[in-house]
Amino acid sequence: MAVPQSVTVRSARQFANSLSDQFEAESNIDLDLSDLTEVDLAFVEILYAARMQWKRAGRELRLARPAEGALVALLERAGFLTDLTPQDLEFWFHGELPQ
Repeated sequence: MAVPQSVTVRSARQFANSLSDQFEAESNIDLDLSDLTEVDLAFVEILYAARMQWKRAGRELRLARPAEGALVALLERAGFLTDLTPQDLEFWFHGELPQ
């Protein structure tokens, strides 16, 4: 699933609805973040909730490529990179922190 260029509090509902539709239609999903340039904590919160939903259903929600750019900067500013669980490291960065 391609993620739009901007996912902020203003567009969070639309993005969450798109993810919900994908949950109903697909078993596993890879999110393509290649167009994502504007992001805030609403995006991160939606993904954390969606990951739990997929996991409870025995499915996987993955990033097609490791997080980069604005998303990495946001995760760092918000403190998400200070104590990553192995599952979070795998989800956001495919196992390797960016340098």
